[in-house]
This record gives sequence, C-alpha cells and structure tokens, in this order.
Amino acid sequence: MTAFLSRRRLLGMPPLLFAAGAVAPLSLTAQPAPPAARTDAPGLIRLAANENPAGPGPAARAALAAATGDAWKYPMGEAMALRAMIAEREGLTPGHVLITDGSTEVLHIAALLAGAGGGELLTCAPTFDYAASQVRAIGGTVRELPLDAAMRFDLAALRAAVAPATRLVYLCNPNNPTGTWLPGSELRAFIAAMPAAVTVLVDEAYLELATDMATHSMVDRVRAGDSLVVARTFSKLHGLAGLRIGYALARPDLIERMGRLKLVVPSGPGLAAATASYQDFEFQAASRREIAEGVAITTAALAALGRPQAETRANFVFFDTGGPAPAFMAAMRQRGFSLGRPYASHPTWCRVSMGTVAQMRQFAGALQAHYG
Repeated sequence: MTAFLSRRRLLGMPPLLFAAGAVAPLSLTAQPAPPAARTDAPGLIRLAANENPAGPGPAARAALAAATGDAWKYPMGEAMALRAMIAEREGLTPGHVLITDGSTEVLHIAALLAGAGGGELLTCAPTFDYAASQVRAIGGTVRELPLDAAMRFDLAALRAAVAPATRLVYLCNPNNPTGTWLPGSELRAFIAAMPAAVTVLVDEAYLELATDMATHSMVDRVRAGDSLVVARTFSKLHGLAGLRIGYALARPDLIERMGRLKLVVPSGPGLAAATASYQDFEFQAASRREIAEGVAITTAALAALGRPQAETRANFVFFDTGGPAPAFMAAMRQRGFSLGRPYASHPTWCRVSMGTVAQMRQFAGALQAHYG
C-alpha cells in the first residue's frame, strides 16, 4: 500500500530517488502560491477551462448524493477500491496505481522529484505548464523546445536534447493548448530510446475523449516496466473537475517514491463519484458524442471564415484570430463568451473550450459576426 506523507513523517523523511538520480530533501517554503481562482462574470458562457459542461453523469450524481451520509469517515477504503478497479481494467496491479487530487497532483509530485537538487525537465512549448512551473519553483531547470510545424511535440528534437541533467521529459498527449496528438507508435519508439536515468511523464488528461484510446495510451509501456508515468484525470470526460480526482500509472517502485510526497487524501464524495463514473460507459459515450459535435461546429465555422487552426483531438480548438489574442478575447467577452488565456509563443492564437452543442452554435454565430 502506498504511504501518504503525514505531518508526523514529514520531518523524518529520507531523500527520495527518481529514476536513477538521487534528489535532495525538499523545502516546504519553496512551494509556489496556488493560482488565483477564475471569477467569470455572471451570464458569460464559460469556454475557458477545458471542462465538460455536462457535469457528472447520472451514476456519479447518485453516488455523490449517497456519499454525503458517510462524509464523517476518512475515505482510505474508497481510494483503495478505486485503485483496485483501475488496476484491473488496465491489466496492472494496485501497486502500479496512485490516486491523486486531480492529475495536477501527479504532475506536481513528478516535478518535485525531478527538480529537487537542480534536476531538469525537458518539454516543448506551448503545453500545459504546471509541471514546469513546479520544477522552477524548487530551483530546478526547465528547457522548452518549440513544437514542430504541425504544432505537435517534436520528438526528434527532444530526443537529441536529452542531457546528463535531464530527469523528466513531459509530454501532453493530446496537447494543451493545441489539441494536437502523437500516435502511440511514435510515442512508444520515443520512450524506448530514452536513457534509463530519464523518466517520461505522459499526460493523458484528454486521451479518454478519443474512441481509440487503447491504441495510443502508454499504459502498455507501464506494464512493460519502462521508466514512465502516465497521468489521467476524472476532470475532463467524466465532468468531475470540481471534485479533484486523478491518478498515476507507473512501475510500483516509481509509485512508491511518488506516494511518499503525497499530501492530499481525495474526498469521499469525490471518490464515490469517480468510481461510479468510471463504470458509467453510457455517460462516457454520450459525452464523447456531445464534445465531438461541438468541435465539428467550431472547426467548420473557423474553416468557413478562413481562420488557421490546429488539428485537435481534444475538447478545445486552438486557432489564429488574425490579431492580438487579448483583443479578440475581449471582443468575445463583449459578446458573452469567456475564453482561455493568451500564449506568448503564439500571440495571435486563442484556445476555445467546448461548451454544450447549443453554446457552440452560439459561438459560431459570434465568430461570424466578429469577422463578417
């Protein structure tokens, strides 16, 4: 059973190992402040945070309601049950699974292990930069290479850039904010070429949105014992972002090392909802269909207006607004839509998350009015 980092154990915790490299003890004072909460104005349609506007499915809602009566109990048993269920479905043992406070906790722990003692994280940009920010916060190094011409992770450049200090390579697949993806065959070849001292972190937060997930997931390389961590979440397909449940898949020795840095036990209601949703295949299929229809409406509208866009496999679309992105976002806000943040590497590009199908039809109309 993976140990959690309690207050009693914290001061006596020995240095940890990540892959082949030793890391120094961590400083609690080095942690960054949490990000400010997003406060959208009332009445705005929220297309900013890659959420599932369907919310929890019927099974998850029923489980949430039933779990309130047990809220007085510590939910260790519920966490172990979900861990066992995930392991069975993925052909792993429970020792390969760590239940976390959303998948960002997976990224946070991996970053602490990689960055402590000045270790390096290697990635491409733009991507989801949470792991990179945590590495920087504790004095580690981050090297960010450009995406390739198709806005995908440049695997050849990353492979060539691995250095003696590199401890972690971060890949988000599909990538946030571009929505682009790497086929499983390419990722497997990349992982096989990594030195033993380097761990690859594959963030599969959006992969469940695809019907061919099994073809492109790296869980088979976890089974094979590679130096690899797969991060997943119940925040996207399952519509449970506010309940903060995620998990890591990795070799048991890596899971054990990560578990020593775990500070949060997910809530009982959150675990109950995630467990129910994990088995609710009807709701999952309905969410995929709704999201795919929203993407189709959005990409068609952008194509009709001649706006360049990245090919997406996620629940958002990344496109060139034709001018400064903040100005476009402000114009859309005036029309009632809250969009994602700008990206320094792509100053004219904007990411729009999927709302409901009706909301995406409204957004398509707003695009036409803006550019028409």
